[in-house]
Amino acid sequence: MNKMYKDKLEILQQRIPIGARQGLILLEKAEGNTDKAEKYFTEERISIIVNKTGIPSEIAFHHLRENNFDIKQTIKIIETKYFTATELIQKKDHDKEEALDKIFSAIVKKYDLKRSSLNDHDEIKDIPHELYSFATVMEWLYFENWEDFESALFHHLDIVTEQMRTKLNLPQLADVLEKARSIGNSFYEKYETSKDHNNYVKATNELHNNKEFIAAEEKFILLKPLLEERLYEFVKTNIEKFP
Repeated sequence: MNKMYKDKLEILQQRIPIGARQGLILLEKAEGNTDKAEKYFTEERISIIVNKTGIPSEIAFHHLRENNFDIKQTIKIIETKYFTATELIQKKDHDKEEALDKIFSAIVKKYDLKRSSLNDHDEIKDIPHELYSFATVMEWLYFENWEDFESALFHHLDIVTEQMRTKLNLPQLADVLEKARSIGNSFYEKYETSKDHNNYVKATNELHNNKEFIAAEEKFILLKPLLEERLYEFVKTNIEKFP
């Protein structure tokens, strides 16, 4: 230990929670001035908190002092006090698809939703319209992923395409999906699938080889990343409505 700073290190350690090595580095930087060393210590931690949370430095300093300059604990307290779950998700998760999943889960948890609830007016009447728009489209995307494109066309599609047109500015995608459903309906009606399972198999096979239907599915795949991007931006624009 640098004997010249030994006494000053003890003084500095009485003021702030700092180890010997870091304390000596700060004292050398401050040329033995304990006030300056303490200032360097505080400013460094304030900078870390501000960079990680985006809050003003005055608030960062207040909570650092309250938590004995423990950075992890201070960030935890600040996140709980000043940010919603959705804000934290968007701040921390740079993968937008993963962020959308977590935001959807936060809505489900807050309002104790079930998949069927999203299409039951009595169940969702107390949910802000913005959350309903987001959740219905997300639930439809989950369904499409779990099942397949064709099945999703007959899963509350009118509700979903309405959100695409009115909330997400994606009329082209809505048109593509409705056209694909119309093509599907024409084949099922042609083969009267409700009367015989074999007819259903014939209709499905012919549908999956239909050029227009194939093109519609390819267009959906092409536009799906844009849909996710619009959902993410929709959340940011309406952040005050989200949990």
